[in-house]
Amino acid sequence: MLEDHKNFSTNEQVLLENDSFDAMDLTQVEGNDKVLARKMFLINNALDEIGLTWYHLKLFCIAGLGYSADSQLTLIQSSVKSYVDMQFGRTYPVATEVFYVGLLTGSAFWGFGGDIIGRKTAFNSSLFLASAFGFLTGGMNSYATYCIFMCLSAFCAGGNLALDVTVFLEFSPSRYSWITTFMASWWGVGQTIAVLIAWAFLPSYSCSSSDDCPSSKNRGWRYCWYTNSGIVMFAALLRLFVFKLDETPKFLVSNGRDAEAVEALQKIATKYNRPLSLTLEHLQDCGVVQNTVSTGKTPTLADTWKAIKHHVSILFQSKVMAYSTCLVFLSWTLIGIAYSTFFNFLYIYISLHGGSTGSSPYIVYRNSTISYFVGIFGPMAAAAMVRIPKVGRKGTMCFGGLSGMAILFGYTTVRTQQADVGFASATYFFVNIYFAVLYAYTPEVFPASARTSGGALALVFCRFSSAFAPVVYYFGQKSGSAVPIWVCGACIGALGGIALLLPFEPTNKRYV
Repeated sequence: MLEDHKNFSTNEQVLLENDSFDAMDLTQVEGNDKVLARKMFLINNALDEIGLTWYHLKLFCIAGLGYSADSQLTLIQSSVKSYVDMQFGRTYPVATEVFYVGLLTGSAFWGFGGDIIGRKTAFNSSLFLASAFGFLTGGMNSYATYCIFMCLSAFCAGGNLALDVTVFLEFSPSRYSWITTFMASWWGVGQTIAVLIAWAFLPSYSCSSSDDCPSSKNRGWRYCWYTNSGIVMFAALLRLFVFKLDETPKFLVSNGRDAEAVEALQKIATKYNRPLSLTLEHLQDCGVVQNTVSTGKTPTLADTWKAIKHHVSILFQSKVMAYSTCLVFLSWTLIGIAYSTFFNFLYIYISLHGGSTGSSPYIVYRNSTISYFVGIFGPMAAAAMVRIPKVGRKGTMCFGGLSGMAILFGYTTVRTQQADVGFASATYFFVNIYFAVLYAYTPEVFPASARTSGGALALVFCRFSSAFAPVVYYFGQKSGSAVPIWVCGACIGALGGIALLLPFEPTNKRYV
């Protein structure tokens, strides 16, 4: 039985002794480890007691820059690929395939690493390395070396989405869990920044054809990489030297490091003059967490493989957890297909069907800037919707998916510049409503002991399916079929239906 320590509330004491805290915490995702469930209950109470501080607001910005960097990298590669292909005499988009390979493998590496070595190391190093390799990408003089360093940059940035939202989530008080949905607005910020960079350099410093395209006449794509990498480097230096992240308390507790978890919480409470009743004795009295794989020493290759298998098994440790995990992975697979198809095929379709959405660089970049900027507000709307009790995460995702489907189906009728910018803006707005909630929902329904591993696998499924986009792009240039657009819309609509089948609704529960 737990001892009645000073400042340990009677209510907490009763709940812990009777294991009756399931109504407050999403304990179903933790399996049968009651000790870990008790400790997560206490950690959640401590985070709620501290409340929202300037630490959380700074973390929101620092982690959000990771979202932005990921979307910037994706859009920069998409923007410069045709000019790189012209300079090096390429037709099939090999660089895009290599780019997705980098994102896919990076998602797995940094995601699993976040559960093995901790969130802090991966969070602090990934952006710095992505920026460094980005600078090198811009300086390459052969297609092979361009692809190699671009792949390395994508590899280093690949796990940011899983890490950034996890880090913020595991420090946040439960009352403000909606902020993780709001955080996806940074994705639209990154897209807007990237298209402005492309607009600044590509029209004026690029070749018009592959017939005469030496490097001296085609510097625009290099300037894009240098500028984007400089912005990402700024974000990386902020993480390293301005905002010094502590390891998240939920990761520490799930790996048997109770003293460090209490210390991390005490540091925040002391700095911002907030109360904290939790002590090390409270956590120790709960018992010893089962099946921890962290030993505190540098893991060997065998240890790493064992840890990966253990973390994956946690995602399927019960029937309801396995069902939830499979639906989450299916959702990421479908959004990967839908988003990349829309991104790569839509303008080909419009052109082949007699549409004129504006061939001048000014019109193209103006419309893109407007639509990406409007997309920033999709996650803001989603953050407001998830707070409505009868709507929640699942209802908001359903709304975003079905609305996105309707807009995409209507997009096939676009034939003018005005219709293009209107439908593009609406598409990004509604699809980003779905995307924002999915980004937040995914780590919420995975336990802390395997949270970034689950996020990593979700991104792997997404990026594996996205890798088919260049194939659609390549063969779609000569195809007049509307099937890819209808498939894209159908995938988005199906996601809205799948959202209602998800077993967990975290809106009124505290994540563990």
